Amino acid sequence: MTVDLAAAQRRLRSTSFLASFDRFTIPPLLVPIGLSFGVPLGTAALAASAYFITYGLMQPFWGGLSDRHGRTPILRVAVAAGGLCAVLAALSPSFGVLVGARFLAGAFFAAVAPTAVVYLGDAVTEHAPRQHALALVMSWATGGIAVATITAGVCAQLLDWRVAFALTALLAAGVSFYLRRLPEPAHEPSPHSFGRQAASALRRPWVLTVWAIAFLEGCVIFGALTFISASLQDQGVGAALAGSAAAGFGIGNVVCTPLVTRSITRVASPLLIAGGAGVAAAGLALAGFDVVVATAVVASLTLGAGFGFLHSTMQLWATQVYPEARAMTISFFAASVFIGGAVASAAAAPLADSGHFGTIFLGAAALAGLVATAGALLRARYVAVYHPPVPEDPEEGASLAP
Repeated sequence: MTVDLAAAQRRLRSTSFLASFDRFTIPPLLVPIGLSFGVPLGTAALAASAYFITYGLMQPFWGGLSDRHGRTPILRVAVAAGGLCAVLAALSPSFGVLVGARFLAGAFFAAVAPTAVVYLGDAVTEHAPRQHALALVMSWATGGIAVATITAGVCAQLLDWRVAFALTALLAAGVSFYLRRLPEPAHEPSPHSFGRQAASALRRPWVLTVWAIAFLEGCVIFGALTFISASLQDQGVGAALAGSAAAGFGIGNVVCTPLVTRSITRVASPLLIAGGAGVAAAGLALAGFDVVVATAVVASLTLGAGFGFLHSTMQLWATQVYPEARAMTISFFAASVFIGGAVASAAAAPLADSGHFGTIFLGAAALAGLVATAGALLRARYVAVYHPPVPEDPEEGASLAP
């Protein structure tokens, strides 16, 4: 079926915005939720960790279903079911019910990002246009993060933390209506089962390499971002201002998107990885030495800006390493990112309980430095080994232009 790419991309961007909005309503709400249910901050953070865990673990499941049943039906089901989970979170009578609602929301919204990426991988076949499309979808996703953190902070301070989840439900209803006209992209169904594809991927060193870097990226980005707002609220800063500080992540990414899209054809991908992770490391290190509103804003801005360069390049790399099983590869790639975020936020919870937020940010900065160096060197080696002889046909083999 012929796809109107411009219209399809607009609809994909709306799903990415929604999924990010839902995912990042929770950080500014952790302190109010803890006070509402009488649990400490580290325990309240389970609402974030539960989401990240299922968001990561369910990615491969949705990837397999999208290969079998199509990209568009999976997106429609995920958005509608995720909206219902948001209703449950808004009405939750206890902390356990809230954690369960977020657990299920993560499971359903997990389908959105990888399916959107695979959709673009199916519909956009050339290197630069594909990464350009990925960068735009990602900018909408991070725009959702900015809007979510500000909105959730305002709701928590002026209204009630439950209102933020109610807004997610309303947004999901609107996106569900918008997806009615999203066509299915043309793609070749794999002759192999999901299990055989996964087993084959596990024997491919470059696939494992991309997944490992993605895990570390998740530890850095989502492990740190989860606690930016809480680190300020712990010092008595209001939820609205603390949430706005964390919104710098989305703002930084959106502002840098034009630069990212121009850099795609002009800057070598290893440099994009090194620069993106390096910028994030610098901002996190600053916040680690002195956690105040100004340094938190700088950290979130640099995280967003760095994420724009780093993640769009990593997404592109994930579409290249195993094109015969792109949905499966992308789903495990996304799983790695968010499992990394879940592991990092859970590991940092005891530090958050004791107020050692500087240590959390310094640890994230060190991991970002590792991603900058190791990620760039490995990407350079991949490009050197698999540089295609005919850049105009990037679907040949498992590699594309650098």
